[in-house]
Amino acid sequence: MSHYDFDVIVIGTGVAGQTAAEELADAGLKVAAVDRREFGGTCSLRGCEPKKVLYSVVEAAERARAQSGNGLTGDATVDWPGLIAFKRTFTDPASVAIESAITSSGATALHGTARFLDPGTIDIDGTRYTAEHFVLATGAMPRPLGIPGASLVLTSEQFMAAETIGARVVFIGGGYISFEFAHMAAAAGAHVTIVHRSRQVLEGFDPRLADMLAQGYRDAGIVVRTESPVAGVEATGAALVVVLGDGTRIECDTVVHGAGRVPDLEALALDAGGVRFSSRGVEVDGHMRSATNTRVWAAGDAAASGAPLTPVGVAQARVIVRSILGDEAAVFAPAAVPSVVFSSPPLASVGLTEAQAVEQGIDAEVKFSDTSQWVSSRRMGVAVGGAKVLTERATGRVVGAHLLGPHADEMINVFTAAIAGGMTAHQVRSTIWAYPTASSEVVYLV
Repeated sequence: MSHYDFDVIVIGTGVAGQTAAEELADAGLKVAAVDRREFGGTCSLRGCEPKKVLYSVVEAAERARAQSGNGLTGDATVDWPGLIAFKRTFTDPASVAIESAITSSGATALHGTARFLDPGTIDIDGTRYTAEHFVLATGAMPRPLGIPGASLVLTSEQFMAAETIGARVVFIGGGYISFEFAHMAAAAGAHVTIVHRSRQVLEGFDPRLADMLAQGYRDAGIVVRTESPVAGVEATGAALVVVLGDGTRIECDTVVHGAGRVPDLEALALDAGGVRFSSRGVEVDGHMRSATNTRVWAAGDAAASGAPLTPVGVAQARVIVRSILGDEAAVFAPAAVPSVVFSSPPLASVGLTEAQAVEQGIDAEVKFSDTSQWVSSRRMGVAVGGAKVLTERATGRVVGAHLLGPHADEMINVFTAAIAGGMTAHQVRSTIWAYPTASSEVVYLV
């Protein structure tokens, strides 16, 4: 492959791109990694990691407030500027560290916007490069809102960088971004409203638990409006106004985009590269190889395969690495993929929902538990909680689990392992868990 500039060019340096670039370079290939922004991608700089930093501080304040009168005194106050400053201690050094890790593996760092000129050539800000393989790991971007005044709406990245958020905050969309940041803004003292276009919030999660979470937010003072599509956003003096489809006007100080994300592929000129793609991402086979250009691979949010989650992107990148190195058995086929909304309390899911079980013709026994009055919820001061576990009747195997409540983000890993390992409900119940921990309660949930 010496007649190419590089064996592999990786476009995008988030977790999927980092993994591919470093592991291919470690294997001895000549690799370049390119990004049009600072190295590091969404998760490390603008998404998962900084969000969890904010969440950890806000969660501590929420738990302290919930325990007021239970032997705890004092007022836990969220200082938003101080919180953002704390977040920056994680994000500010990350880009340099990530680029250093990539180059230390032997890969070349390139900066600029990459676009295909033909199936084997890209241009990066006026310089042409050829490669035997291209790995697309460009991540996702906010879905275009397509409404008047969209430029007045902050993205989640801008929201996490804002020094002030104002006294009134409106989130457009009832997905995980809105539910994660809404309780943070409320904890910082803002009056918060979530407006969602349809009846069901947090689509993709168990609807009963999602409704319980929404009601818990309402009980905590957050306004959650469903069946409320947004028609536009207007600036009126120092304030903003969110205009709903029925003419309702909500005055606020800040509007945040929480209406979903789409693959960030537009700049790549994929048509010139002979790469077929859709609104879900690059069409790939089980090896994560492009369906139309066998020199191109895609991972993470750029690929139309798997959930748009950080560990999924890493797993897909490793499949690509193995495939490029000649392992024909490498395919992306995870047994179970958990997903978590870092809401208050967290909502988590793995495996099949009831609707999916029906679609797949699986006769599943469904066990629902209201855990709001369980000791684990009461001792944390959490007023809302529930669990739904699906077990296949014919085999007893656990095929789905959906949790809402304290530690749901950790407990879901127990069910992920159970589903991946083909465990039955009896085996889960028969396992001895450390006690009294949140995970020990799984024996009562199956």
